Amino acid sequence: MMKFVAARSEILTRLESVSGAVAPKSVKPILSGIYFSMKDDSTVKLQATDLETAITTELRPKHIDGRCDFVIDARLVLEIVRNLPEGEVVFETEDTNVIIREGSARFTLPTMDPDEFPIVEPTSGGLEFTVSVSSIELMIDRVIFCAARDEFMRNLNSVYWEFEDGYLRLVAADGFRMALSEERIDLNIDDHFLLTLKSMKDLQNSLKAAMSDLLKVTYDGSRVQFLFDGTEIVTKVVDAEFPDYKKVLPKSFKARLVLSTEVFSDAVRRASIAARLGSDSVKFEIDDEQFKIVARSPDHGESIEILDANKEGDNIVIAFNPRFLSESAKKIDSDTVELNFVDSNSPLQMNPVDVQGYTYVIMPIRLI
Repeated sequence: MMKFVAARSEILTRLESVSGAVAPKSVKPILSGIYFSMKDDSTVKLQATDLETAITTELRPKHIDGRCDFVIDARLVLEIVRNLPEGEVVFETEDTNVIIREGSARFTLPTMDPDEFPIVEPTSGGLEFTVSVSSIELMIDRVIFCAARDEFMRNLNSVYWEFEDGYLRLVAADGFRMALSEERIDLNIDDHFLLTLKSMKDLQNSLKAAMSDLLKVTYDGSRVQFLFDGTEIVTKVVDAEFPDYKKVLPKSFKARLVLSTEVFSDAVRRASIAARLGSDSVKFEIDDEQFKIVARSPDHGESIEILDANKEGDNIVIAFNPRFLSESAKKIDSDTVELNFVDSNSPLQMNPVDVQGYTYVIMPIRLI
């Protein structure tokens, strides 16, 4: 028998932190659960895994009686706790059930056999460094949307971590666009690994609950461990080769535009309305006089907008998928954005003005 009492907000934070690692669909019912166990007399450990990523976190209840390990359905317990009013929540084991109580509300959930829950071993040595939680959160946010959604594209349904010349770089690409973010770190080693898009989303979600800004990262050659605030995430690296992203980065440019990030983002969003009804592309017409954004639909007319911009270099006509432009522009957090062009058939490089550390590369659509 076991009974513990904790604030609803604290339990909810811990449940949300581990729930990302719960297998959404599995032939093993145990993987749909969260494993509750005693770490010591004052700490309850929560763990979930989909066999690729495991998340473990610690809950310090206000009161604990007895000891008992149990596994309960993650989706149900999370939904129950989310819908309870703020207050003290009681978890109590009773035979093969767990009773959850708060005020007059009472739920009974069946438990699963904790002996069936997979044992997750921690990483053992290897590359180790510490980094700011907030900087990693920002780096992930700047690149993750460019990763391929297709799970069968294993090397692109991932985020590439590279350590080189005292920098940590995160890179994501889907074959049509690429995002790169980098941060200087105190680590003089050249290495790299690849993590799945799902594991990156799990990390991103868990970091939101971090109370301190210190993140410890350990890579042992096959797995990566992230440790912060008593929460541990262990995930397998992807056994696949990420493309040579440096070949995609343009070496030089023949045209450059600098303009308001907000003005550019809003104009692309408006042009995408017409683009959706037609070829799903927007065309940039850039000459010495003006920067024109054009979208046409044979059956629904056209959109034309002229923007103020500072131009250097050649005139150019080039077309892009408006969603790729819009999603990248939303991540530019400087007042002005820089658009760098080579020619009509080469990638656009988009980056903030006077801010180092991240850039976006977008392939054009062939003009007909």
